Amino acid sequence: MHGLLSWIRESTSFWGRAVIALVGGLLLAFAFPGFNFAPGSFLGVFLLVVAVHKIGVTKALIVGFIAGYAFYGLVLIWLTTYLGPIPWMALCIAEALFFGISLSMMSLVWRWLNGMNLGALKPWLMAASVATIYLGREYFAGHFPYGGLPWARLGLSQVENFTAKWAWAVDISGFSWLIAFVSALAAFFFLHPLPQGSGLAARSRKFLPVALSFGILIGTPFAFQLPIGEETGKLKVAAVQGNANAGLFAINPPGSILGKHLAVAKDLVASAKEEDIELMVWPENSSDLDPLNNTEANLLISEFVTNDLKAPLLFGNKTFRGKDFFNEVDLWLPETGLSDWYDKKRPVPFGEYVPNRDFFMALAPDMVGLIGWDMSPGTRDGIFNVRGEDKVGSLICFEVTIDELHYDLIDQGASALMVQTNSSDFGKSVQGVQLAAISRMRAIETGRTVVSISTVGVSGIYAPDGKVVEELESFEPGAMVSDIALRTDKTPAMVFGRFIEPTAFALTLILTLFAVISSLVKRYKGRR
Repeated sequence: MHGLLSWIRESTSFWGRAVIALVGGLLLAFAFPGFNFAPGSFLGVFLLVVAVHKIGVTKALIVGFIAGYAFYGLVLIWLTTYLGPIPWMALCIAEALFFGISLSMMSLVWRWLNGMNLGALKPWLMAASVATIYLGREYFAGHFPYGGLPWARLGLSQVENFTAKWAWAVDISGFSWLIAFVSALAAFFFLHPLPQGSGLAARSRKFLPVALSFGILIGTPFAFQLPIGEETGKLKVAAVQGNANAGLFAINPPGSILGKHLAVAKDLVASAKEEDIELMVWPENSSDLDPLNNTEANLLISEFVTNDLKAPLLFGNKTFRGKDFFNEVDLWLPETGLSDWYDKKRPVPFGEYVPNRDFFMALAPDMVGLIGWDMSPGTRDGIFNVRGEDKVGSLICFEVTIDELHYDLIDQGASALMVQTNSSDFGKSVQGVQLAAISRMRAIETGRTVVSISTVGVSGIYAPDGKVVEELESFEPGAMVSDIALRTDKTPAMVFGRFIEPTAFALTLILTLFAVISSLVKRYKGRR
């Protein structure tokens, strides 16, 4: 055993490091919802740090690419149910390249800091640098290219764990940094052991900082009751899952998707089990007939809202305005009809529009041709006044992954969040599970109740402390009804969290620049 540990610490074998990085990437993926091995995040970062120990920038780039491909390949495997393996492979290669670049930066910065006389602060500063670079990579991957993929972020892996409370204080991004920091700190102490025969007391003292760091990370949320804010009122919300195959490329009889949601909604209202509903929410794409341009759909929805529901209805629709095509949420009121709407601000590239269409059409005409009309980004806010001054915010599907949209909604006074999504394209994969878990983490982060409603599931209502109020059986028609609490207080995450990731990205560039300059200066002096 001692020989194996020594080899892990000292060997610079490329293939050995590649295997360590591969295992690290897989462990990171296994931490996410659908697999739920929470320690995988800590072990994964630990092994990534070990993998780049004492190897050069080029090798670090390659082993990082291997780790990144293993990570994204597993955690995003659900993409293959949508467009097959080729887009999945292409996305994983792009994300793995970013991953590899970040590990090469870690290697470079590590070498620079290791050559400095930092004394007892060295492991702390090196761990902080690794965590900052990891978070800087998450920021870049979440914004570039074409708006990025802010999906598999380290902090999101712990939603089933009580440590998820950290998101309330430091945002999802800050939680990612904390996980990476304590894991990197453990790796640095592991990689620099005391000489043999040092004794148990000396070894215990050496690892005391690591133990304390993990103790604070785990113990604080365990002992801390989230102050979820004062209620400003309650709103009785009904959320309807029609169990409709509303996939982008699904072929359905016209009006059948609208019909399924109407049937569940009418049954709920007619049952008289739930009276005085104040807001009903349907998912994204829940009306396959556009009531703004289709008389039959307009009449069906208006009659239901006015005569049966007698309360506002928020539902997903797709519509043309001039030459623009929007994925939107409409607010329909009794007697009034359409009173407000929100157009999706961040359509999904290669799902709802094709960026640089001519270029990609030349590469894959059959695949790109499936997306016949590009959806336009909206400019309206996602705030709806549903009762007096009470406001709810709406996010459409993948927008739940985008930090900036949450900050905007909370800043504009949203007292609860409605996440309306269509997971039909992804079948019974873990996509719905992961998306619901993100909604649950957003509830903690924003201090708001989140109603996440899907066409097929996972649909749930999540309290600001992360508890599951109710969830529906997936791929079954059903409805949830709950008196949700409304709140206007801002969590620390909503006040300060927006600065964490951009700062980490800026520091990543600064650290790398200093490391590059230091390396060039050493080379110049060596030649002289």
